[in-house]
Amino acid sequence: MMAAAMCASFAEAEDMVGPLLLEGEEAEVEELGLWELVERERYVKAREDAEKYLVEQPNSYVAHLVLGTAQHYGEANFPKALFHETRALDLFEAREGMQPAPSQPWRWHARILMALTRAHGDLEHYDEQLGLMYRYNELYTPQLKAELAWPLMKKREFDKARLAAEEGLATEDPYQVERAKNALCAIEFEAGDDAKSYEVCGEAVEYGSAHFGSATAVDLGNYAEAARSVFRFDEAERLLMEASKSGLSWYGNPWLELADLYMRAGRFAEALSALREVPRHRAARPAHVRDSDRNEARRSLAAFLLLMGRPDEALRITDKASVLPDRRAHNSRDAQQDRSIVALLDRQARLTLAEMSAERAVAKPFYSRWWARGQALWLRFEAWMSARQVARFLDDEARLVGTFAVGTARSAVMPPWLLGELIGALGPGVVRAAIAQVMKEDPRRGAAAYYGAVLAEVSLAQRDYDEAIEHAEQALKGLQPGDALLRQRVLAVLAKSLSDPRETTALYEEVLATDPGVFRRLGWALPVEAQSSNTPIDRALAKAVMRSPRFERSKHGLRVQVDGARICLFGRTGTAWGCSEAELEEDETGESYAQRVVDSFHEAIFSPRVDLSRIDINSLDGSNRVTRNPLDMLLAPP
Repeated sequence: MMAAAMCASFAEAEDMVGPLLLEGEEAEVEELGLWELVERERYVKAREDAEKYLVEQPNSYVAHLVLGTAQHYGEANFPKALFHETRALDLFEAREGMQPAPSQPWRWHARILMALTRAHGDLEHYDEQLGLMYRYNELYTPQLKAELAWPLMKKREFDKARLAAEEGLATEDPYQVERAKNALCAIEFEAGDDAKSYEVCGEAVEYGSAHFGSATAVDLGNYAEAARSVFRFDEAERLLMEASKSGLSWYGNPWLELADLYMRAGRFAEALSALREVPRHRAARPAHVRDSDRNEARRSLAAFLLLMGRPDEALRITDKASVLPDRRAHNSRDAQQDRSIVALLDRQARLTLAEMSAERAVAKPFYSRWWARGQALWLRFEAWMSARQVARFLDDEARLVGTFAVGTARSAVMPPWLLGELIGALGPGVVRAAIAQVMKEDPRRGAAAYYGAVLAEVSLAQRDYDEAIEHAEQALKGLQPGDALLRQRVLAVLAKSLSDPRETTALYEEVLATDPGVFRRLGWALPVEAQSSNTPIDRALAKAVMRSPRFERSKHGLRVQVDGARICLFGRTGTAWGCSEAELEEDETGESYAQRVVDSFHEAIFSPRVDLSRIDINSLDGSNRVTRNPLDMLLAPP
């Protein structure tokens, strides 16, 4: 997702108009006072005073402009801002004409046009935005050059967008050049030229450092995105760390992108630290850009909770994300792709929760186990419904094929470790055909490993084990450490495809070391042999463990040892993979204690070693934060 360096461009253009034109700001004293409140960013006061003034002077275009600006920047109410600014334009032109002369208050006309340009842009009305920008350029100077590139790119008119950026470069004005380079970075990324995008994004960062002392967080984030698209993960991390220290950015959140990068690498503790910073960064933004990537943050948080073995909490997040879309005017991404990822995460969370429902009942009476099976069946039905949503969002050949092009604009922000879930959602035949198509279109070095990873899982689903082994081995040769989670999933697929159970067990142990939750997400069982002492509680616990969907009996598997109501898992070479931690509480029945022991054992084995016990999930989502202090403007210094 490339972000636009447009946050201040229109305001800067307006500032450039001011010094060149010394007249044209005639207005009533009260109207000038209202505009002064806007310039001081006292939007609450400006809105209240403008509303009062309009009661007395309903045809004041200045008051409507002030009210629209206050709604835009103070309330983030873009439709209402558009209404008042459109009314301001109609009132001005009815009184002064559509092409005001130098002797008229033309400056208000210029400001109204700029305000409408911003409002239409934020509402993703790109035709209207471009029309207003062209009209502004006909009447006023300096003209908007590089600013035209972004809406043209959003309309997928890449040649015209490149031409606009080149015109911005030709001005040799540092601000125009900086915005033009930012636009070219996004244009080439969206046009599918990842190598060119990496090159021009680097040029944007170099230019910012040379002419402004440092590159903006937006340019650094875009360069990191381009680096990821060509599988330069270390460079992407360095750039994002630099972006996180370079000050507040209106668009793009380096902490969010770092969290995604760390999750891919299986660096869960670092991912958690980055996610903690996401709502803080967002809350520090101005009101009108605060929600520009809130849904994207929810998507990342849902993925993290799923990886942590917290599917019930992940579902709370996906429920929100599915009905509250982001505003994407200043970010480049296909909205349908985003929604497909949320639906896929929702499906995976429901399937994982179905697995956990069965796990949590293994030590309970038979009727409780049957009830748990019923719950699991309902969750799987809901997961099927989510899969239907995925299919609906990807009901376009170009979008479906592009989803597998990891790291490119076509794939949006699809986590590579989640790609295999599309096999269950869409069917292995559909996925195989899509992979065959995208492999013909993707010239990137390193991309073949990702396609091999998915094809290995497709072959396993189609029970072609020899082909699954071949694809998995080829993928493992090409996957980098930065995609550790995908690598572990491929290892699990390879292990499942092997005929020698001892080799399978050995590979499963490798997977347990990095991503133990993958077995639960895949719905697979570990091969084990259970050993216990001869006490009734230990024998009961051993039977309960073997009823779990996470384990299947095998004389060549791992060893489950039950001793003194404590369950531990050991590898073939004696490696301890985890033990239950549950003490008998006062007045607790043996049955409830046994279930707690088994639950603790499942948690110890199949959840990453990250302590979430003291983490408030709402704090990561930002739900317990006041994202906008309504007193900010009232308490601003006079």
